[in-house]
Amino acid sequence: MLKSPGRPRSFDTDQALDTAMRIFWQKGFDATSVSDLTAALGITRPSLYAAFGNKESLFRRILDRYLEGPSAYFRHALKETTGRDAIQRWLVAAIELWTAPRSRLSATAF
Repeated sequence: MLKSPGRPRSFDTDQALDTAMRIFWQKGFDATSVSDLTAALGITRPSLYAAFGNKESLFRRILDRYLEGPSAYFRHALKETTGRDAIQRWLVAAIELWTAPRSRLSATAF
């Protein structure tokens, strides 16, 4: 007998990850409780655990998402052939990221 897939999620996973990232940045990993996360995400504990696992696995997923997305510029800068070019690429990319009007990570998002 095949298991039914269950109900579809009633929240946007990408938006939930962005919100959880802001909570972790504001409070830090240790000070952020599962209750903080469920309140900010507007979901129940079972929904959080079903979607992301425990708090640590949610944090790791956010970290992976950040490293592959917004902070990927740093990894790309390290591929430059000179230190000067690497620093220039890193600074330009960082400035573009943090000053972009619709950046999810801009200072105004907090």
